[in-house]
Amino acid sequence: MGNYTQAQIEQMQKDDMQYHLHPTTVITDMEAWGGPRIIEEGSGIRIKSVEGKTYIDCGAGLWLNNVGMGRTELAEVAKEQMEKLCYFQSFNGFSHPNVIDLAKKVSSMVPIDNARIFFTSGGSESNDTAYKLARVYWYLKGKQTKNNIIGRTRAYHGVSYGALSATSLPGFWDGFGPLVPNFHHIPHPHCYFCPWGKEKGSCGLECAEALEQKILEVGADNVAAFTAEPVIGTGGAIVPPEGYYQRIREICTKHEVLFIADEVICGFGRTGKMFGIENWGVQPDIMMMAKGITSGYFPVGGVALSAEIYAPIKKHGVFMHGYTYSAHPVGCAVALKNIEILERENLVEKSRTMGEVLREQVRALNLPIIGEVRGIGLINAVQLVKDPEKREKFDAGLAFGKKVAHKAWEKGLALRPLIDDALQLSPALIITEADIDELVGKLGEAIAETYAEIGRS
Repeated sequence: MGNYTQAQIEQMQKDDMQYHLHPTTVITDMEAWGGPRIIEEGSGIRIKSVEGKTYIDCGAGLWLNNVGMGRTELAEVAKEQMEKLCYFQSFNGFSHPNVIDLAKKVSSMVPIDNARIFFTSGGSESNDTAYKLARVYWYLKGKQTKNNIIGRTRAYHGVSYGALSATSLPGFWDGFGPLVPNFHHIPHPHCYFCPWGKEKGSCGLECAEALEQKILEVGADNVAAFTAEPVIGTGGAIVPPEGYYQRIREICTKHEVLFIADEVICGFGRTGKMFGIENWGVQPDIMMMAKGITSGYFPVGGVALSAEIYAPIKKHGVFMHGYTYSAHPVGCAVALKNIEILERENLVEKSRTMGEVLREQVRALNLPIIGEVRGIGLINAVQLVKDPEKREKFDAGLAFGKKVAHKAWEKGLALRPLIDDALQLSPALIITEADIDELVGKLGEAIAETYAEIGRS
């Protein structure tokens, strides 16, 4: 037992169920567990429940805890900044030293020349900002009809209304319509479950050509931008085929369509590069970021825009958009220190090498229901299938991935199931080979035992 009695834990669970509305949580599942799983501590790649049990956090929170939990220097820099200047606005021409330093630092890092940085509180705000930037850019250029945004299926861009309209995952739209108009979607690139029935390495990049088809369908004079996560995150940790983004960039340039890279999950080392799109050597026009910029120690997001996008806004004189906590001084201080840690400890390169080790070890389990182990850096998924030879999925009603995650929890893994029985493996970038040994061992047991109990039926 941890710091709480069983009676106290049960009361907390009861109070949570009575007073707390959880985001994106199946309420009946929580009721079946007897209440939420309550976490009170975190250190490194591990979390501890109020019962006193320790778990490996296989998802780094929500893909974000890149430097690990319990970093005293991040807590100290936040405390110091709170005492010095807890908050001030960045509206009306105000600024502060931290945001100037952070904007300069991030501008030097992103794969966008002469980038300007607009700050937000997180990923959804960053996405909404990016779409408004794309639309206002063409408006100020005198091309007011260029206001359509093209995204992809399986995309997750957030849940505010603009971000939700770009998102395309089951359940996220139900009951929330009407959505923001003029958002469209093309099929996502996934070689294992190819929407065109092609095989990797022997296709015509139909997944990329679909963008040009959609642009022509909507009309190039009506399309403002194409938006994509460099590696699809919540939709399944899906890495596109080689040549995909190079072709996407060509199509966008050809039709005067802005390319927006959503780096909210991929950014700050998660893919083995500082930013995901760098894996393909392509420059976006606009880029969102959040999550890993502070490793979750403070809510901060941002948008990088090219000099080309900034020029008409400057000429116009004002960008009529902003958030109360844009450029929060405490958040900026934490982000600067977090980036310092990423660079000082070479965590971007470690993400690349540990990701390779992780995927190799999961493949070495040789379990008959693992169809694909995919990923890059430390954004990965284990695809569970009923029949790997046929790439046949389990029946959705079986909720096999969810059952594996429940079994893994019993063994000491906090594991998140994604769509179609994929399991998310995106631990903090500080993970060691010994940690991976433990994680994969417990994962293999959870998969094998779940399959033995229910998967054969």
